[in-house]
Amino acid sequence: MNLRYLEYFAVLAEELHFRRTAERLGITQAPLSLGIQALEAELGARLFHRTRREVSLTEAGLALLDDARAILARVEHAKESVWETVSGEVGRLRVGFTNASSLSPTFPKLIHAYRTQRPNVKITLIELSSARQLEALEQRELDVGLLRAPEAPPPSNIAIAPLYTEPLLLAVQSHNRFAKARKVRLADLRNESFIAYPQKAGVVIHEQMLSLCAKRGFEPNVVQEAQQASTLIGLIATGLGVALVPATLRAIAIPGVVFRALDDEDTTTTLSVAYRYGEANARVTLFVELALSLC
Repeated sequence: MNLRYLEYFAVLAEELHFRRTAERLGITQAPLSLGIQALEAELGARLFHRTRREVSLTEAGLALLDDARAILARVEHAKESVWETVSGEVGRLRVGFTNASSLSPTFPKLIHAYRTQRPNVKITLIELSSARQLEALEQRELDVGLLRAPEAPPPSNIAIAPLYTEPLLLAVQSHNRFAKARKVRLADLRNESFIAYPQKAGVVIHEQMLSLCAKRGFEPNVVQEAQQASTLIGLIATGLGVALVPATLRAIAIPGVVFRALDDEDTTTTLSVAYRYGEANARVTLFVELALSLC
């Protein structure tokens, strides 16, 4: 059934006048008449009584009218739904984030700002390591990620935009010999025991720690692993070892743990926003724009 002819029918059923209907539709009377005739031929029934003085609906026309209006309304609703989705007004956004990035003051501001601007978009927050986020973006399991870029080049279809750089700090037990130092050189930690994220977890901080220590001629002696940032800081308090952590982890205040600056220029880490290249997704575009503007 031709939707344009159905629209002709619905408007004519309201106006019951060919000239006014044609003017309202922005067409001449000839295509209007041809459209009504074609619709009647398709349905096998006359829809209007026509005389020189008046136009009125037949019984078949009355039977069609409610359905015609409902069909046209559904079509308009479908158009609006598609437009809202393309424009980013509705839909879903799957956001990856690392454990440490959630402790950044920027994180709640970013999520709140996005939800304020797009209240009808459903945001799903998924905690993953940086390496796992890149995999999830490639496999289309995430739409955007907040991560620390690994040293290896990212996949060719993934864009990574830096948000902010922060120092790496040394987390130590308050009784540790480095606890009273104002700054600590990374090279002086060669004989220390380390607590670290598991190497297979895909946490970039672990990869960065190995690289920084290797540049100074030693491999850190990892005596204990921890999956979560809060667990890692808690283990520091036991005196098992020291750890290199991003400055945001100072938000985890555990008695007996102190954080000390590193006296090395290369001991920094950068949080970035990652997304797939070339996707016309207005929801992702807004998220990235907000992230860049808030940092």
